[in-house]
Amino acid sequence: MPCGARRATLFVNTLLLSACLQAQPHYDALLEQARAGHYQPALSFLRGQVGGWASPRYLSDHLLIAGWAGEDAEVVRLYEGYGAQVALPADVLTGVARAYRNLRLWQPALAVYERGLTRFPDHPPMALGQVLVMADAGQTQQAVRRGLRLVQQAPHDAERRLALGYAHLRDGQPHAALFQIDRARELAPQRSDVASEYLTALQRAGLAEQALAFALAHPELLDAARQRQLQADALAALVRMADMATRGEVERFRLADQALADAERLLQAWAELPQARADSLRVRIDRLGALHARVRMAELLEHYRQLQAEGVELPGYALRWVASALLYLREPEQAAELYRRVIAGENDKHPLWLADHQGLFYALVESEQLEEAHRLATRLAAQQPPRLYQPGNPEAEPNARWLEAQVMQANAELYLNDTPAATQAFAQLAGNAPNNSSLRTSLASLYQVRGWPRRAEDELKVVESTAPRHLGLEVQQGLGALQLQEWRQLDLLTDDVIRRYPENLQAQRLDKLRRVHHMAELRITAYRGLGSGSSVSGGHDLGIDSVLYSEPLHDDWRLFGGAGYASADFEEGRGHHRWQRGGLEWRVRNQRLEAEVSRHDYGHGDKLGLRLNGWYDIDDHWQYGWSAQSLSSETPLRALNADISADSLSGFLRWRADERREWRASLAAAHFSDGNDRLGLLLAGSERLYTAPTWQADLGLEFSAAHNNGSADVPYFNPAAEFGVLPSLSLSHSLYRRYQTAWSQQLQLGLGSNSQRDYGSAAVGLIGYGQRLRLDDRFDGGITVSALSREYDGDREREMSVLLDLNYRF
Repeated sequence: MPCGARRATLFVNTLLLSACLQAQPHYDALLEQARAGHYQPALSFLRGQVGGWASPRYLSDHLLIAGWAGEDAEVVRLYEGYGAQVALPADVLTGVARAYRNLRLWQPALAVYERGLTRFPDHPPMALGQVLVMADAGQTQQAVRRGLRLVQQAPHDAERRLALGYAHLRDGQPHAALFQIDRARELAPQRSDVASEYLTALQRAGLAEQALAFALAHPELLDAARQRQLQADALAALVRMADMATRGEVERFRLADQALADAERLLQAWAELPQARADSLRVRIDRLGALHARVRMAELLEHYRQLQAEGVELPGYALRWVASALLYLREPEQAAELYRRVIAGENDKHPLWLADHQGLFYALVESEQLEEAHRLATRLAAQQPPRLYQPGNPEAEPNARWLEAQVMQANAELYLNDTPAATQAFAQLAGNAPNNSSLRTSLASLYQVRGWPRRAEDELKVVESTAPRHLGLEVQQGLGALQLQEWRQLDLLTDDVIRRYPENLQAQRLDKLRRVHHMAELRITAYRGLGSGSSVSGGHDLGIDSVLYSEPLHDDWRLFGGAGYASADFEEGRGHHRWQRGGLEWRVRNQRLEAEVSRHDYGHGDKLGLRLNGWYDIDDHWQYGWSAQSLSSETPLRALNADISADSLSGFLRWRADERREWRASLAAAHFSDGNDRLGLLLAGSERLYTAPTWQADLGLEFSAAHNNGSADVPYFNPAAEFGVLPSLSLSHSLYRRYQTAWSQQLQLGLGSNSQRDYGSAAVGLIGYGQRLRLDDRFDGGITVSALSREYDGDREREMSVLLDLNYRF
């Protein structure tokens, strides 16, 4: 009851008592003391009268004064022992009901109000008290209805507005409550209790900044502890707004920066206040959210570990920030552990429940726990129905979680290397939602993964018509430009995204690939024969070839230069070949050309060599290429050792369906200086047999044919005609993979047949084992040990060798 009403009630009852007890001036003095707030003298006197009251008014006075003194249990005992059968006044019944309410005994309180309203139906304090207790007892809708009736009867009564506001608040309608209490404040602007209720309503409505401003304008409403609480509330609200993804590009960090500045100011102000330790801890925790919104993830982890060292147990919302920071900083194992803790503390009603599962999914993917990630995505997709029925709406509405779960499952298929299933899933989703730019961008990204950059480009053009500056769109367009050799477009897109979103990992990834593209490139290939070798390759053969490409010049051009050496033992003696070369490379969309001049020394003086070759991409599936060489690099070393050189002309046509199927046909013609003309044909293809997250198996098939019109009586292997068939099985296994580091092993097995004119057919066997390492987008190297067994001119020979290849950007 408001203070004014309570004093009025006290005054009325004091007059009644005085009228009845004019002969008891001592009792009047006790009542005056109780009225002034000194309750114990009157209570001591009245407690001595229990059960033997000299006046029937003593019971009513005892109930009233005990209620004012906060002795709720005493009020309840008196009422249940003596007052339940007495016709008590309205104010006394109201006080009894209030005592029951203070003791959280809702049903007895409602019973007293019901009894009182039967006798006093027009008693406003009793009607308002009933609304409050109904709200406390969970009968919120009834409380709201009764409160509305009371307000309609007297819309300018502040007490009725306060009661209705309380009912709205208990009914989960903080903004409706704020409206009613704001009206009460307008009706009673001078009442401090109404102002206090208004401050609380602002807090409950989530308007922490407005609550703090109101409190600072009315300092009499709160003490230092309450002020610190409001300041911490305002900071928490600012952090929540700063972390929203809907902020504009230019000002997206403004709120985060303000939150960090406010947090620092509060922590400094409270540093010397022991009583503010809990408030300081709350601010330190919320500062993690501001750092997360500002994408200062390393600082976030530093502060988190300080809190850990102090034994602070973070709430779930703060653990979510830490998990996200760990994932950003490439610590996915720890991120997965924290996401599991967050998920364990919430249910599927939580608004971030699916987002937390998405965080766990990507933490599992990035820590290479791909099978578990796939199971998680499949389970979530099965749990979400496409449509949901909302209360009060007979029409089913689309379920946003269903789409997010479907996208997660499609990505899970991609990470399992099941690219056909992922393509089908994304194509179906994008087809059902053609205006969803995110789905189309994801589909285009998958096309790029599968080696279809032009198809991806067409898809991204559709997205560009609806969201031309979308970050994901520009990143994928930049990656497509890199594949399509659109160097100027790559630079423009990369400059734009890294300027607008320097903290974004996708933008950083594109910028990293662009920087690698602009680096110089070193390529090295080498081989070493093991044992005596064969008559074709020679014994103890070895060779190395290196070429260094410059950084791109004017986008499309690169200079290159290199040198190499080869040697082997033959019946005629050991052969040597040294060469140096230099040239120019031109790369534009769909095509690449190289022109080279070389110097050769193979024991018969310096020789000049020329090479011109090119490649052209017709579309995402077809490519052709050609090469013309004077002093061909394909000339056998044994022929060069005998001062026999060759010029060559070759071409190829390749069809590539996707990463799982490919065929290539090539034709090569060579003219040797001894008059021999060689024509060779090769048809080779591969087909994926098995795919798993870390295993791949491909079936290869190779048909080869060659014809020479020269004499067989020459130093080098020169069959009149031969035809070969070689099926093979290639296995690839990922030993270790973490972001841009990949270590794998390969095994190749081949068994076929080769037919040589005048020598018949014989089996061909091939086995090879190798390992490969890729690091930081800049290093790619592998080493392979291989063995080949086949017949040359009717004699079976075996070749074993070690092969090395390396590509390094710097």
